[in-house]
Amino acid sequence: MEKHLVMYFTRKSIMLLLQYLLVTEFQVSK
Repeated sequence: MEKHLVMYFTRKSIMLLLQYLLVTEFQVSK
């Protein structure tokens, strides 16, 4: 169960990080 939670949070944080990078890149290229 704990492992599942860790995987979930890791994936969520990675998704957020990717979104953040995409947004910042988009703003910089403007």
